[in-house]
Amino acid sequence: MSSPSVRPIVAPMRLAAVKRYAVILAGGSGTRLWPLSRSSMPKQLLALNGGETLLQQTARRLFPRADHDHVVTVTHADHRFEVMGQLHAVEPALADQVLAEPLGRNTLPAIAWAVARIAGSDPHAVVGVFSSDHAVGDVAAFQAAWDTAEKAAAEGYLALFGMRPTSPATGYGYIQAAGPLVAQDGGAALAGVEKVARFVEKPDAEAARAYLAAGDYYWNGGMFVFRADVFLSMLERHQPAIYAAAQTLAQSGAPLAPPEIYQALPDLSIDYGLLELAEKVAVVPVDMGWSDLGSWEAIYQQRTKDGDGNMLQGQALAVDSHNNLLWSEHGLIATLGLEGMAVVQTRDATMVCPRERVADLKQLVASVRENYRHLTEIHLTVTRPWGSYTILEEGERYKIKRIVVNPGAKLSMQIHYHRSEHWVVIAGTARIVNGEQEVFLEENQSTYIPKTHRHRLENPGRIPLQIIEIQSGPYLEEDDIVRFDDVYGRAPEDA
Repeated sequence: MSSPSVRPIVAPMRLAAVKRYAVILAGGSGTRLWPLSRSSMPKQLLALNGGETLLQQTARRLFPRADHDHVVTVTHADHRFEVMGQLHAVEPALADQVLAEPLGRNTLPAIAWAVARIAGSDPHAVVGVFSSDHAVGDVAAFQAAWDTAEKAAAEGYLALFGMRPTSPATGYGYIQAAGPLVAQDGGAALAGVEKVARFVEKPDAEAARAYLAAGDYYWNGGMFVFRADVFLSMLERHQPAIYAAAQTLAQSGAPLAPPEIYQALPDLSIDYGLLELAEKVAVVPVDMGWSDLGSWEAIYQQRTKDGDGNMLQGQALAVDSHNNLLWSEHGLIATLGLEGMAVVQTRDATMVCPRERVADLKQLVASVRENYRHLTEIHLTVTRPWGSYTILEEGERYKIKRIVVNPGAKLSMQIHYHRSEHWVVIAGTARIVNGEQEVFLEENQSTYIPKTHRHRLENPGRIPLQIIEIQSGPYLEEDDIVRFDDVYGRAPEDA
Protein backbone atom coordinates (compact mmCIF):
# COMPACT_ATOMS: atom_id res chain seq x y z
CA MET A 1 0.00 0.00 0.00
CA SER A 2 1.36 3.43 -0.90
CA SER A 3 1.58 6.24 1.62
CA PRO A 4 -0.29 9.48 0.88
CA SER A 5 1.82 12.61 0.68
CA VAL A 6 -0.31 14.39 3.26
CA ARG A 7 -1.61 12.35 6.15
CA PRO A 8 -5.12 13.34 7.26
CA ILE A 9 -5.63 13.67 10.99
CA VAL A 10 -8.39 11.30 12.05
CA ALA A 11 -9.48 11.52 15.65
CA PRO A 12 -10.92 8.42 17.33
CA MET A 13 -14.68 8.37 17.68
CA ARG A 14 -16.87 7.06 20.50
CA LEU A 15 -19.05 4.32 19.03
CA ALA A 16 -21.84 5.04 21.51
CA ALA A 17 -22.30 8.41 19.81
CA VAL A 18 -22.80 7.09 16.26
CA LYS A 19 -25.45 5.15 14.41
CA ARG A 20 -24.80 1.98 12.45
CA TYR A 21 -25.66 1.81 8.76
CA ALA A 22 -25.30 -0.91 6.14
CA VAL A 23 -24.90 -0.93 2.38
CA ILE A 24 -25.87 -4.02 0.37
CA LEU A 25 -24.21 -4.40 -3.03
CA ALA A 26 -26.65 -6.20 -5.34
CA GLY A 27 -25.38 -5.35 -8.79
CA GLY A 28 -23.71 -8.58 -9.91
CA SER A 29 -24.70 -10.38 -13.10
CA GLY A 30 -22.38 -13.37 -13.23
CA THR A 31 -22.89 -16.40 -15.45
CA ARG A 32 -20.91 -19.04 -13.53
CA LEU A 33 -24.19 -20.59 -12.34
CA TRP A 34 -25.79 -20.83 -15.78
CA PRO A 35 -28.41 -21.94 -16.73
CA LEU A 36 -29.99 -20.98 -13.40
CA SER A 37 -28.28 -17.58 -13.19
CA ARG A 38 -28.87 -15.23 -16.13
CA SER A 39 -28.39 -11.54 -16.76
CA SER A 40 -32.02 -10.79 -15.83
CA MET A 41 -31.89 -13.03 -12.73
CA PRO A 42 -28.34 -13.09 -11.31
CA LYS A 43 -27.08 -15.14 -8.40
CA GLN A 44 -28.13 -12.80 -5.59
CA LEU A 45 -31.78 -13.02 -6.67
CA LEU A 46 -31.85 -16.84 -6.52
CA ALA A 47 -32.55 -19.23 -3.66
CA LEU A 48 -29.42 -21.39 -3.77
CA ASN A 49 -29.08 -22.61 -0.19
CA GLY A 50 -32.50 -22.36 1.40
CA GLY A 51 -36.00 -20.99 1.02
CA GLU A 52 -34.90 -17.36 0.69
CA THR A 53 -32.71 -15.76 -1.94
CA LEU A 54 -29.14 -14.76 -1.16
CA LEU A 55 -30.21 -11.10 -1.19
CA GLN A 56 -32.94 -11.76 1.36
CA GLN A 57 -30.55 -13.74 3.56
CA THR A 58 -28.03 -10.87 3.41
CA ALA A 59 -30.64 -8.33 4.48
CA ARG A 60 -32.00 -10.51 7.27
CA ARG A 61 -28.64 -11.10 8.95
CA LEU A 62 -28.12 -7.33 9.30
CA PHE A 63 -30.81 -7.22 11.99
CA PRO A 64 -31.00 -6.37 14.81
CA ARG A 65 -27.56 -4.78 14.41
CA ALA A 66 -28.88 -2.14 11.96
CA ASP A 67 -32.25 -0.40 11.91
CA HIS A 68 -34.43 -1.15 8.91
CA ASP A 69 -34.27 2.44 7.67
CA HIS A 70 -30.47 2.46 7.91
CA VAL A 71 -29.92 -0.09 5.13
CA VAL A 72 -29.23 1.14 1.59
CA THR A 73 -29.12 -1.31 -1.33
CA VAL A 74 -27.43 -0.55 -4.65
CA THR A 75 -28.37 -2.57 -7.72
CA HIS A 76 -28.57 -2.34 -11.50
CA ALA A 77 -31.58 -0.59 -13.01
CA ASP A 78 -32.57 -3.83 -14.77
CA HIS A 79 -32.99 -5.55 -11.39
CA ARG A 80 -34.47 -2.63 -9.46
CA PHE A 81 -38.04 -3.86 -9.11
CA GLU A 82 -37.14 -7.48 -8.40
CA VAL A 83 -34.71 -6.30 -5.70
CA MET A 84 -37.36 -4.02 -4.22
CA GLY A 85 -39.90 -6.84 -4.20
CA GLN A 86 -37.56 -9.29 -2.51
CA LEU A 87 -36.50 -6.76 0.12
CA HIS A 88 -40.12 -5.76 0.77
CA ALA A 89 -40.84 -9.39 1.63
CA VAL A 90 -38.14 -9.19 4.34
CA GLU A 91 -39.05 -5.74 5.65
CA PRO A 92 -41.10 -3.12 3.75
CA ALA A 93 -38.81 -0.23 4.76
CA LEU A 94 -35.90 -1.84 2.89
CA ALA A 95 -37.65 -1.43 -0.47
CA ASP A 96 -37.74 2.35 -0.04
CA GLN A 97 -33.94 2.61 0.03
CA VAL A 98 -32.88 0.98 -3.22
CA LEU A 99 -30.52 2.89 -5.51
CA ALA A 100 -30.32 1.83 -9.16
CA GLU A 101 -27.27 2.24 -11.40
CA PRO A 102 -27.93 2.57 -15.15
CA LEU A 103 -24.77 0.57 -15.90
CA GLY A 104 -22.17 -1.29 -13.88
CA ARG A 105 -19.03 0.59 -12.82
CA ASN A 106 -17.66 -1.92 -10.28
CA THR A 107 -17.89 -1.54 -6.52
CA LEU A 108 -16.36 1.88 -5.74
CA PRO A 109 -18.93 4.12 -7.50
CA ALA A 110 -21.78 2.07 -6.02
CA ILE A 111 -20.38 2.30 -2.49
CA ALA A 112 -19.57 5.99 -2.94
CA TRP A 113 -23.15 6.87 -3.93
CA ALA A 114 -24.63 4.97 -0.98
CA VAL A 115 -22.18 6.42 1.55
CA ALA A 116 -22.68 9.97 0.27
CA ARG A 117 -26.44 9.49 0.63
CA ILE A 118 -26.02 8.23 4.21
CA ALA A 119 -23.58 11.01 5.11
CA GLY A 120 -26.03 13.61 3.83
CA SER A 121 -28.21 12.97 6.87
CA ASP A 122 -25.64 11.48 9.25
CA PRO A 123 -22.04 12.50 8.47
CA HIS A 124 -20.69 10.60 11.51
CA ALA A 125 -22.24 7.27 10.52
CA VAL A 126 -20.30 4.02 10.72
CA VAL A 127 -21.07 2.03 7.58
CA GLY A 128 -20.79 -1.69 6.84
CA VAL A 129 -20.66 -2.78 3.19
CA PHE A 130 -21.76 -6.32 2.34
CA SER A 131 -22.14 -8.32 -0.86
CA SER A 132 -25.61 -9.69 -1.53
CA ASP A 133 -24.53 -12.95 -3.18
CA HIS A 134 -22.54 -14.68 -0.43
CA ALA A 135 -23.60 -17.38 2.02
CA VAL A 136 -22.90 -17.10 5.75
CA GLY A 137 -23.44 -20.20 7.88
CA ASP A 138 -22.80 -18.63 11.30
CA VAL A 139 -24.78 -15.39 11.57
CA ALA A 140 -23.72 -14.84 15.20
CA ALA A 141 -20.06 -14.93 14.18
CA PHE A 142 -20.78 -12.47 11.36
CA GLN A 143 -22.48 -10.04 13.71
CA ALA A 144 -19.67 -10.35 16.28
CA ALA A 145 -17.10 -9.59 13.56
CA TRP A 146 -19.15 -6.55 12.55
CA ASP A 147 -19.02 -5.30 16.15
CA THR A 148 -15.25 -5.81 16.24
CA ALA A 149 -14.69 -4.11 12.88
CA GLU A 150 -16.54 -1.04 14.13
CA LYS A 151 -13.93 -0.60 16.87
CA ALA A 152 -11.25 -0.30 14.19
CA ALA A 153 -13.49 1.99 12.12
CA ALA A 154 -13.88 4.27 15.13
CA GLU A 155 -10.08 4.68 15.08
CA GLY A 156 -10.22 5.85 11.47
CA TYR A 157 -9.40 2.51 9.83
CA LEU A 158 -10.99 0.87 6.84
CA ALA A 159 -11.72 -2.54 8.35
CA LEU A 160 -12.14 -5.70 6.26
CA PHE A 161 -13.51 -9.10 7.19
CA GLY A 162 -10.80 -11.72 6.66
CA MET A 163 -12.22 -15.20 6.14
CA ARG A 164 -10.00 -17.87 7.65
CA PRO A 165 -9.04 -20.11 4.72
CA THR A 166 -10.10 -23.72 4.90
CA SER A 167 -8.33 -24.81 1.71
CA PRO A 168 -5.65 -23.49 -0.67
CA ALA A 169 -8.28 -21.79 -2.84
CA THR A 170 -7.07 -20.01 -5.96
CA GLY A 171 -10.32 -18.20 -6.71
CA TYR A 172 -10.09 -15.57 -3.95
CA GLY A 173 -7.84 -12.63 -3.22
CA TYR A 174 -5.87 -12.84 0.04
CA ILE A 175 -5.09 -10.41 2.85
CA GLN A 176 -1.83 -10.78 4.78
CA ALA A 177 -2.05 -9.63 8.41
CA ALA A 178 0.76 -7.77 10.19
CA GLY A 179 0.03 -8.24 13.87
CA PRO A 180 -2.40 -6.73 16.39
CA LEU A 181 -3.82 -3.26 15.85
CA VAL A 182 -3.08 -0.81 18.67
CA ALA A 183 -5.59 1.90 19.54
CA GLN A 184 -4.51 5.53 19.41
CA ASP A 185 -5.67 6.45 22.90
CA GLY A 186 -3.47 4.57 25.32
CA GLY A 187 -1.67 1.98 23.30
CA ALA A 188 -3.96 -0.98 24.05
CA ALA A 189 -4.41 -3.57 21.30
CA LEU A 190 -7.88 -3.85 19.81
CA ALA A 191 -8.95 -7.42 20.49
CA GLY A 192 -9.67 -9.36 17.32
CA VAL A 193 -8.24 -6.73 14.95
CA GLU A 194 -4.98 -6.92 12.98
CA LYS A 195 -3.16 -4.50 10.74
CA VAL A 196 -2.98 -5.29 7.03
CA ALA A 197 0.46 -5.88 5.56
CA ARG A 198 -0.62 -6.33 1.94
CA PHE A 199 -3.27 -7.52 -0.46
CA VAL A 200 -2.53 -10.43 -2.77
CA GLU A 201 -4.26 -11.18 -6.07
CA LYS A 202 -5.75 -14.59 -6.77
CA PRO A 203 -2.68 -16.89 -6.39
CA ASP A 204 -1.65 -20.03 -8.20
CA ALA A 205 -2.01 -23.36 -6.39
CA GLU A 206 1.54 -23.39 -5.00
CA ALA A 207 1.25 -19.89 -3.53
CA ALA A 208 -2.20 -20.67 -2.10
CA ARG A 209 -0.78 -23.71 -0.29
CA ALA A 210 1.99 -21.53 1.14
CA TYR A 211 -0.53 -18.93 2.35
CA LEU A 212 -2.61 -21.61 4.04
CA ALA A 213 0.46 -23.01 5.81
CA ALA A 214 1.69 -19.57 6.91
CA GLY A 215 -1.42 -18.90 8.97
CA ASP A 216 -1.41 -15.11 8.60
CA TYR A 217 -3.30 -14.93 5.31
CA TYR A 218 -7.07 -14.59 4.99
CA TRP A 219 -9.54 -14.69 2.13
CA ASN A 220 -10.82 -11.29 1.11
CA GLY A 221 -14.59 -11.71 1.31
CA GLY A 222 -15.46 -8.21 0.08
CA MET A 223 -16.97 -6.98 3.37
CA PHE A 224 -15.91 -3.61 4.80
CA VAL A 225 -16.66 -1.33 7.75
CA PHE A 226 -15.59 2.32 7.97
CA ARG A 227 -16.61 5.78 9.07
CA ALA A 228 -18.49 7.72 6.41
CA ASP A 229 -16.38 10.84 6.95
CA VAL A 230 -13.12 8.89 6.62
CA PHE A 231 -14.28 7.14 3.46
CA LEU A 232 -15.47 10.34 1.77
CA SER A 233 -12.30 12.21 2.72
CA MET A 234 -10.18 9.49 1.12
CA LEU A 235 -12.49 9.35 -1.90
CA GLU A 236 -12.25 13.11 -2.47
CA ARG A 237 -8.48 12.89 -2.33
CA HIS A 238 -7.78 9.78 -4.41
CA GLN A 239 -10.83 9.57 -6.71
CA PRO A 240 -12.19 13.13 -7.10
CA ALA A 241 -14.37 12.31 -10.13
CA ILE A 242 -16.20 9.56 -8.25
CA TYR A 243 -16.48 11.78 -5.18
CA ALA A 244 -18.06 14.61 -7.19
CA ALA A 245 -20.50 12.26 -8.91
CA ALA A 246 -21.50 10.64 -5.60
CA GLN A 247 -22.19 14.02 -4.05
CA THR A 248 -24.30 15.06 -7.04
CA LEU A 249 -26.32 11.85 -6.91
CA ALA A 250 -26.81 12.05 -3.14
CA GLN A 251 -27.95 15.66 -3.28
CA SER A 252 -30.48 14.90 -6.03
CA GLY A 253 -32.17 12.31 -3.85
CA ALA A 254 -33.30 10.36 -6.95
CA PRO A 255 -33.20 6.54 -6.68
CA LEU A 256 -32.16 6.10 -10.33
CA ALA A 257 -28.85 7.58 -11.47
CA PRO A 258 -28.80 9.47 -14.79
CA PRO A 259 -26.85 7.53 -17.44
CA GLU A 260 -24.73 10.55 -18.38
CA ILE A 261 -23.23 10.68 -14.87
CA TYR A 262 -22.34 6.99 -14.77
CA GLN A 263 -20.96 6.88 -18.29
CA ALA A 264 -18.24 9.32 -17.26
CA LEU A 265 -17.14 7.28 -14.22
CA PRO A 266 -14.20 4.86 -14.20
CA ASP A 267 -14.79 1.13 -13.76
CA LEU A 268 -13.05 0.80 -10.42
CA SER A 269 -13.22 -1.52 -7.41
CA ILE A 270 -12.86 -0.29 -3.84
CA ASP A 271 -9.79 -2.52 -3.54
CA TYR A 272 -7.84 -0.73 -6.29
CA GLY A 273 -9.48 2.66 -5.89
CA LEU A 274 -9.04 3.14 -2.12
CA LEU A 275 -7.81 0.19 -0.07
CA GLU A 276 -4.45 -0.15 -1.78
CA LEU A 277 -3.90 3.61 -1.41
CA ALA A 278 -4.77 3.78 2.29
CA GLU A 279 -2.43 3.75 5.26
CA LYS A 280 -4.98 2.75 7.88
CA VAL A 281 -6.40 -0.60 6.82
CA ALA A 282 -7.29 -3.36 9.29
CA VAL A 283 -8.55 -6.91 9.05
CA VAL A 284 -10.88 -8.80 11.40
CA PRO A 285 -10.24 -12.56 11.10
CA VAL A 286 -13.48 -14.53 11.31
CA ASP A 287 -14.84 -18.06 10.96
CA MET A 288 -18.47 -17.72 9.89
CA GLY A 289 -19.09 -20.50 7.40
CA TRP A 290 -18.57 -18.13 4.48
CA SER A 291 -18.81 -19.04 0.80
CA ASP A 292 -19.22 -16.82 -2.23
CA LEU A 293 -21.19 -19.63 -3.95
CA GLY A 294 -19.37 -18.57 -7.08
CA SER A 295 -19.65 -21.84 -8.98
CA TRP A 296 -21.64 -25.04 -9.08
CA GLU A 297 -18.71 -26.73 -7.34
CA ALA A 298 -18.93 -24.22 -4.48
CA ILE A 299 -22.62 -25.02 -4.13
CA TYR A 300 -21.87 -28.75 -4.20
CA GLN A 301 -19.33 -28.32 -1.40
CA GLN A 302 -21.69 -26.18 0.68
CA ARG A 303 -24.86 -28.26 0.39
CA THR A 304 -25.79 -31.56 2.06
CA LYS A 305 -25.13 -34.75 0.08
CA ASP A 306 -26.75 -38.18 0.18
CA GLY A 307 -24.90 -41.36 1.18
CA ASP A 308 -23.40 -41.65 -2.31
CA GLY A 309 -22.07 -38.10 -2.35
CA ASN A 310 -24.84 -36.77 -4.60
CA MET A 311 -26.22 -33.25 -4.03
CA LEU A 312 -29.85 -33.36 -5.13
CA GLN A 313 -32.18 -30.40 -5.70
CA GLY A 314 -35.71 -30.66 -7.03
CA GLN A 315 -36.86 -33.78 -8.85
CA ALA A 316 -33.65 -35.77 -9.06
CA LEU A 317 -33.08 -39.52 -8.88
CA ALA A 318 -29.58 -41.02 -8.76
CA VAL A 319 -29.22 -44.80 -9.24
CA ASP A 320 -25.75 -46.32 -8.88
CA SER A 321 -24.45 -42.76 -9.23
CA HIS A 322 -21.87 -41.04 -7.05
CA ASN A 323 -20.53 -37.56 -6.26
CA ASN A 324 -22.83 -35.69 -8.63
CA LEU A 325 -24.63 -32.36 -8.45
CA LEU A 326 -28.15 -32.85 -9.84
CA TRP A 327 -30.28 -29.67 -9.83
CA SER A 328 -33.73 -29.62 -11.43
CA GLU A 329 -35.96 -26.58 -11.68
CA HIS A 330 -38.41 -28.33 -13.98
CA GLY A 331 -38.98 -32.00 -14.66
CA LEU A 332 -37.08 -35.08 -13.50
CA ILE A 333 -33.36 -35.70 -13.75
CA ALA A 334 -32.70 -39.46 -13.55
CA THR A 335 -29.17 -40.86 -13.70
CA LEU A 336 -27.72 -44.35 -13.89
CA GLY A 337 -24.02 -45.00 -13.35
CA LEU A 338 -23.10 -41.31 -13.40
CA GLU A 339 -19.91 -40.21 -11.62
CA GLY A 340 -18.65 -36.76 -10.67
CA MET A 341 -20.92 -34.74 -12.94
CA ALA A 342 -22.91 -31.52 -12.64
CA VAL A 343 -26.34 -31.57 -14.28
CA VAL A 344 -28.55 -28.47 -14.02
CA GLN A 345 -31.95 -28.36 -15.71
CA THR A 346 -34.33 -25.42 -16.10
CA ARG A 347 -37.50 -25.19 -18.19
CA ASP A 348 -35.60 -24.17 -21.31
CA ALA A 349 -31.98 -25.34 -20.92
CA THR A 350 -29.91 -28.19 -19.51
CA MET A 351 -26.21 -27.99 -18.61
CA VAL A 352 -24.07 -31.13 -18.25
CA CYS A 353 -20.37 -31.11 -17.44
CA PRO A 354 -17.84 -32.83 -15.18
CA ARG A 355 -17.70 -31.19 -11.75
CA GLU A 356 -13.98 -30.68 -12.23
CA ARG A 357 -14.75 -28.49 -15.27
CA VAL A 358 -17.37 -26.14 -13.80
CA ALA A 359 -14.67 -23.46 -13.40
CA ASP A 360 -14.55 -23.33 -17.21
CA LEU A 361 -18.27 -22.68 -17.57
CA LYS A 362 -17.65 -19.20 -19.01
CA GLN A 363 -16.44 -20.86 -22.22
CA LEU A 364 -19.71 -22.72 -22.57
CA VAL A 365 -21.82 -19.68 -21.73
CA ALA A 366 -19.95 -17.63 -24.34
CA SER A 367 -20.85 -20.21 -26.95
CA VAL A 368 -24.48 -20.32 -25.81
CA ARG A 369 -24.63 -16.52 -25.96
CA GLU A 370 -23.36 -16.56 -29.52
CA ASN A 371 -25.90 -19.13 -30.70
CA TYR A 372 -28.84 -18.79 -28.27
CA ARG A 373 -28.39 -15.36 -26.72
CA HIS A 374 -31.83 -15.20 -25.08
CA LEU A 375 -30.99 -18.28 -22.98
CA THR A 376 -28.23 -16.33 -21.22
CA GLU A 377 -30.43 -13.30 -20.59
CA ILE A 378 -33.91 -14.26 -19.44
CA HIS A 379 -35.83 -17.21 -18.05
CA LEU A 380 -39.20 -18.30 -19.39
CA THR A 381 -40.64 -16.70 -16.25
CA VAL A 382 -39.84 -12.99 -16.09
CA THR A 383 -40.47 -10.78 -13.07
CA ARG A 384 -42.01 -7.35 -13.53
CA PRO A 385 -42.86 -4.66 -10.95
CA TRP A 386 -46.54 -5.56 -11.30
CA GLY A 387 -46.06 -9.35 -11.11
CA SER A 388 -44.64 -11.78 -13.67
CA TYR A 389 -45.20 -13.56 -16.95
CA THR A 390 -44.26 -17.04 -18.14
CA ILE A 391 -43.84 -18.00 -21.78
CA LEU A 392 -45.76 -21.25 -22.23
CA GLU A 393 -45.23 -21.74 -25.95
CA GLU A 394 -44.13 -19.77 -28.97
CA GLY A 395 -43.76 -20.28 -32.69
CA GLU A 396 -43.86 -18.37 -35.94
CA ARG A 397 -46.30 -15.45 -35.53
CA TYR A 398 -47.68 -16.55 -32.13
CA LYS A 399 -46.73 -16.62 -28.45
CA ILE A 400 -48.68 -17.84 -25.43
CA LYS A 401 -48.05 -16.44 -21.94
CA ARG A 402 -49.41 -16.85 -18.43
CA ILE A 403 -49.53 -13.41 -16.81
CA VAL A 404 -49.82 -12.92 -13.05
CA VAL A 405 -50.73 -9.44 -11.76
CA ASN A 406 -50.32 -8.74 -8.05
CA PRO A 407 -53.31 -7.41 -6.06
CA GLY A 408 -53.67 -3.67 -6.60
CA ALA A 409 -51.07 -3.60 -9.39
CA LYS A 410 -51.52 -2.55 -13.01
CA LEU A 411 -49.57 -2.59 -16.23
CA SER A 412 -48.83 0.56 -18.19
CA MET A 413 -51.28 2.11 -20.64
CA GLN A 414 -49.77 1.02 -23.94
CA ILE A 415 -50.18 0.02 -27.57
CA HIS A 416 -48.47 -2.50 -29.85
CA TYR A 417 -47.86 -1.83 -33.52
CA HIS A 418 -47.09 -5.39 -34.61
CA ARG A 419 -49.27 -7.73 -32.56
CA SER A 420 -52.79 -8.28 -31.35
CA GLU A 421 -53.63 -9.98 -28.05
CA HIS A 422 -56.39 -12.23 -26.73
CA TRP A 423 -56.75 -12.36 -22.94
CA VAL A 424 -58.54 -15.11 -21.02
CA VAL A 425 -58.96 -14.73 -17.24
CA ILE A 426 -58.25 -17.97 -15.37
CA ALA A 427 -58.24 -16.61 -11.79
CA GLY A 428 -59.17 -13.36 -10.09
CA THR A 429 -60.80 -10.22 -11.46
CA ALA A 430 -59.40 -7.98 -14.21
CA ARG A 431 -60.12 -4.33 -14.91
CA ILE A 432 -59.26 -3.79 -18.58
CA VAL A 433 -59.07 -0.66 -20.68
CA ASN A 434 -59.49 -1.69 -24.33
CA GLY A 435 -59.64 1.27 -26.67
CA GLU A 436 -62.51 3.50 -25.51
CA GLN A 437 -64.04 0.79 -23.32
CA GLU A 438 -63.40 -0.21 -19.72
CA VAL A 439 -64.59 -3.68 -18.71
CA PHE A 440 -64.35 -6.03 -15.74
CA LEU A 441 -63.69 -9.68 -16.50
CA GLU A 442 -63.80 -12.69 -14.21
CA GLU A 443 -62.78 -16.34 -14.54
CA ASN A 444 -63.43 -17.87 -17.98
CA GLN A 445 -64.21 -14.49 -19.56
CA SER A 446 -62.06 -13.00 -22.33
CA THR A 447 -61.37 -9.97 -24.52
CA TYR A 448 -59.60 -9.29 -27.79
CA ILE A 449 -57.19 -6.35 -28.21
CA PRO A 450 -56.38 -5.37 -31.80
CA LYS A 451 -52.97 -3.91 -32.59
CA THR A 452 -52.70 -0.12 -32.15
CA HIS A 453 -55.49 -0.16 -29.51
CA ARG A 454 -54.64 1.55 -26.26
CA HIS A 455 -55.02 -0.98 -23.48
CA ARG A 456 -54.24 -1.56 -19.82
CA LEU A 457 -54.58 -4.52 -17.46
CA GLU A 458 -55.22 -3.99 -13.76
CA ASN A 459 -55.94 -6.22 -10.77
CA PRO A 460 -58.48 -4.49 -8.51
CA GLY A 461 -58.94 -7.57 -6.34
CA ARG A 462 -57.26 -9.07 -3.29
CA ILE A 463 -55.90 -12.25 -4.89
CA PRO A 464 -53.41 -12.55 -7.77
CA LEU A 465 -54.97 -12.09 -11.18
CA GLN A 466 -53.97 -14.76 -13.70
CA ILE A 467 -54.65 -14.55 -17.41
CA ILE A 468 -53.60 -16.46 -20.49
CA GLU A 469 -52.40 -14.11 -23.22
CA ILE A 470 -52.27 -15.26 -26.85
CA GLN A 471 -50.23 -12.94 -29.04
CA SER A 472 -50.31 -13.06 -32.82
CA GLY A 473 -48.51 -10.99 -35.40
CA PRO A 474 -45.27 -10.66 -37.39
CA TYR A 475 -43.20 -9.34 -34.45
CA LEU A 476 -43.72 -10.48 -30.85
CA GLU A 477 -40.73 -9.18 -28.87
CA GLU A 478 -41.05 -7.18 -25.66
CA ASP A 479 -39.82 -3.93 -27.21
CA ASP A 480 -43.00 -3.58 -29.30
CA ILE A 481 -44.47 -1.25 -26.70
CA VAL A 482 -45.39 2.42 -26.82
CA ARG A 483 -46.11 3.42 -23.25
CA PHE A 484 -48.34 6.39 -22.38
CA ASP A 485 -48.62 6.11 -18.62
CA ASP A 486 -46.71 3.94 -16.16
CA VAL A 487 -46.92 4.08 -12.38
CA TYR A 488 -43.44 2.53 -12.10
CA GLY A 489 -41.63 5.22 -14.08
CA ARG A 490 -40.32 2.88 -16.76
CA ALA A 491 -39.15 4.07 -20.17
CA PRO A 492 -41.27 3.18 -23.24
CA GLU A 493 -38.93 0.40 -24.34
CA ASP A 494 -38.93 -1.33 -20.94
CA ALA A 495 -41.41 -4.21 -20.78
